[in-house]
Amino acid sequence: MPKTSLLIVLVLLSAIAKAQKPLLFKIKYLPAHTYEIVSKDSMDLKVILIGQSVGAEKKADMTDHPLIMVVTTEWGTTLKADAMTAGRFPVALIGRKFSTKTTLNGAEAPMHPMPPVEGMRVNGKIDAAGKMSLDTATAADDVKNAVTHLTGGMPKHLNFPDRPMKVGDTFSQDEDVNAMNMPDFGIDMNYPTKVTYKLIAIKGNLAYFDITSAFSLNVEKEAQGKMVKLIGTGTGTGKMEYFIDKSYPKSTVNATEYMLEITGPNTKGNLKWIVSKEAKYVVTKGGL
Repeated sequence: MPKTSLLIVLVLLSAIAKAQKPLLFKIKYLPAHTYEIVSKDSMDLKVILIGQSVGAEKKADMTDHPLIMVVTTEWGTTLKADAMTAGRFPVALIGRKFSTKTTLNGAEAPMHPMPPVEGMRVNGKIDAAGKMSLDTATAADDVKNAVTHLTGGMPKHLNFPDRPMKVGDTFSQDEDVNAMNMPDFGIDMNYPTKVTYKLIAIKGNLAYFDITSAFSLNVEKEAQGKMVKLIGTGTGTGKMEYFIDKSYPKSTVNATEYMLEITGPNTKGNLKWIVSKEAKYVVTKGGL
């Protein structure tokens, strides 16, 4: 076999072996690195109520005139990490963008004033266990609110298994992604969605995951002094690219569709909504 052909075969065999070798995953921030985070969340909700809504006195039939609400939120955040010192390293979280927009049946709805996120900088640190803490203990309430918005676009914690994963392996976790909070109907965000991540490929320094989501609900609870029955389902799919060498996602795309039936005294309603997320992350060497 010619030397060139042999070299190609060896390179291919090395790549295949790497792709098949089990890897231990754990999301973490690295010292002396910069993280650029851009994400967009949206919720598309359709509500049909028949009869009297919970807590209201007059009757309403929305069968032919459903309420359609669309909420879109966008984030832009930079995290800069300094070098490691005594088992921890300083970080700075810098706001670049935060915006949210709501439309009701196509018309833009008024919004409460947004906290001043753009240009905002909050210092903090990450300890040896990878836990981030920001210096907001003595900050004013508006600053704390701004920090909450600022961190909303950052990637969720991923409960990777403690064992190495190989292609075909999965792990699951409960996530609060349904984004619904309608206390008049007994609907809140205390019902998580089961999200499963499946490792489908390893190519170079990237790992590729398929994402599937499943939601199920069948409860009776009190809302505004009346008993309401909630029956709901939800399914979703998505994908995640993950930097192996940087232990951090590269991109995430996910969409989950929910359906909910509400039944109560003089009340019947159907809700359908889709929650979607798109996020991109750029990780480079060099920090503060």
